[in-house]
Amino acid sequence: MKLVQLEWMKLKRSNTTKIILLIYAIVVPLVHWLLSLAALGPIKIPDAGYEFPYSYQLVAFWASWLNLMVGVIIIVFVTNEIKFKTQRQNAIDGLRKIDLILSKFIVVVGIALLVSLYTMLVGLVSGLLTGGEYGPQDGIEHAGVYFVSTLGYFIWAFFFASLVRLPALAIVIYIFSTIIEAIIGAVSVQEYVQFFPLRSFANLSRFPNQIFGAAAPENNPYLMTQGESVLLALLYIGLFTAGTYWIIKRRDI
Repeated sequence: MKLVQLEWMKLKRSNTTKIILLIYAIVVPLVHWLLSLAALGPIKIPDAGYEFPYSYQLVAFWASWLNLMVGVIIIVFVTNEIKFKTQRQNAIDGLRKIDLILSKFIVVVGIALLVSLYTMLVGLVSGLLTGGEYGPQDGIEHAGVYFVSTLGYFIWAFFFASLVRLPALAIVIYIFSTIIEAIIGAVSVQEYVQFFPLRSFANLSRFPNQIFGAAAPENNPYLMTQGESVLLALLYIGLFTAGTYWIIKRRDI
């Protein structure tokens, strides 16, 4: 609780955190609502996409595109700690290095949990307003899946912030890493692209093709099931967390 209180005191003063979370809070329900009224190019999202059990999955798909932006909060927060020597002062005040690492991990998990709960709340409201034959409990498993996806993006940001330590450079590398992976994926054997780190996180927020009456993505023999994708994403989360721990532990505060 001491670590939570300490990090909360820092976060609540961060204008970057407030602005980015506000943008997320406005854009997610706005996009979800607007696309229910208009066609997306030649495609019109059927009403089934806004009903249970698909409302959770559909809003998670839209929202996942903003996770890269929310990850900037992690980078700015961690790098500012280093830039302004806040970590060093915390160490002088008695915190061990393991406490400093754990406190940042708590921030990462906390923001991921906040974003995930809010996104699923939008899906819940959408389903309740639209109606349908299913109830709010149908499709709710996407809340946990989306949390894993969101946590993956934020741990990735935490890793880059700890590795580079310079705010602007860390953000640039963080954003370009997604572009580089996309380029490599475009020229790679498509069956193997799903094993890339960021693609493994993105695959957890798939578009619900079932609303068009199309075959579910899982019917593709080369595409991992959702359960397999979750396990792979958790593996990458563990690897990046371990890498971040190793970096921070070996460096001077």
